Amino acid sequence: MVIELLAGYKGLSPFKDATVDDSWDQINRCYVFIAMVVMGAVTTMRQYSGTLIACDGFTKFHPQFAEDYCWSIGMYTVREAYDLPSSMVAYPGVIPWDMPACVPRLLKNGTRTKCGSEKDVMPSEKIYHLWYQWASFYFWIVAILYYAPYIMFKQLGGGEYKPLIKLLCLASGSPEQQMQDIQERVVKWLFFRFKTYIFAKGYYAWLRKNSFSIAIGVTKLSYLLITILVFYLTGFMFEYGSNTWYRYGADWYGTRFSSYHETNNSITLTKDIIFPKMVACEIKRWGPSGIEVETAQCVLAPNVLYQYLFLFTWYLLIAVFFTNLISCFLHISEMFFSNGTYNRMIDQGMLPDKPSYRYVFMNIGAGGREIVQILTDNSNPLLFSKIFDDLTNLLITTSKNADVIENLSKLDSSVIELGSKDSI
Repeated sequence: MVIELLAGYKGLSPFKDATVDDSWDQINRCYVFIAMVVMGAVTTMRQYSGTLIACDGFTKFHPQFAEDYCWSIGMYTVREAYDLPSSMVAYPGVIPWDMPACVPRLLKNGTRTKCGSEKDVMPSEKIYHLWYQWASFYFWIVAILYYAPYIMFKQLGGGEYKPLIKLLCLASGSPEQQMQDIQERVVKWLFFRFKTYIFAKGYYAWLRKNSFSIAIGVTKLSYLLITILVFYLTGFMFEYGSNTWYRYGADWYGTRFSSYHETNNSITLTKDIIFPKMVACEIKRWGPSGIEVETAQCVLAPNVLYQYLFLFTWYLLIAVFFTNLISCFLHISEMFFSNGTYNRMIDQGMLPDKPSYRYVFMNIGAGGREIVQILTDNSNPLLFSKIFDDLTNLLITTSKNADVIENLSKLDSSVIELGSKDSI
């Protein structure tokens, strides 16, 4: 339903008929984006349509006031109450924060255990769970972050190739005459672009023919950095400590298939640390005797859902991190190892193995090669082969550089019969 709703808004939908980014980048702007939108919609509906918090134990405050206060700023657990036997705590992390560090116990021999001085003991530490009310906003913000690089990519030049791709898509089901017209228009567009790439010299010319590839690299790097940033800031969001979030998925997998926790009930699971189902809440007010304090327990029912949504997010971010890492590596290799890219296109049947084709492909720069790959991914192989054949002939016949013409004529005599240089 969410995907159909987004598809109704063609400008916002991540699923495009004609795409200028590759399948690696589409994982980010399509699938991760949709996953975050769906989880954002689920958490929003849960947060604003059901009970968020239910508290019990307050006698001096109105129940609605107490729950609103606790949901806003008052929910906490006690760090020292984790990893304790279940006989000592009713719920992980929930004990009076000012309770004595040690309580003398009567032993069977009639003596009592000895406790040190309270002055030597560090005070208990409260961990406030203030992220709770921002859970739905988290997923919407992450969704925007993963779509932003695509918008940046279009502004850096990716958007200008969209009409060209749409022309090629239109040509696939068009009559012969219309297909020929589209073919000529695409050849002319590519000719004026690639002529500058091949024959212009200097730093500015180098920058022009590589700028599109650099823009793609910046986009891929943005996806990678966003993944790292989201993963890091998510850990920062949970006050207990980012290290707990960093190992969340691994700990879940380890305890899910281990019987250790069943035999050792003093270990608090990571999911119960980050997503407590029961918390304490403390409210202060002025009373007849001064400041009065009242503490109660509150149930956070949505955390049962949130723990699974964030578990999925943890695994998703890890998978997307390695996906983007591989994507960046492949893009760098394509920029500097163009022979491998050309051979791959030959193996896929996109281009024939002609020396003149290879020469053009190698000299249009990394940006030009990216344009060729985008067009091959969005067009019929036979149609693009004709386009590239006409483009190669046009680049040769209109060149004013005699050395280039001589080199091309040696590479492939079947492309064009060269006359004398004076006639050209």
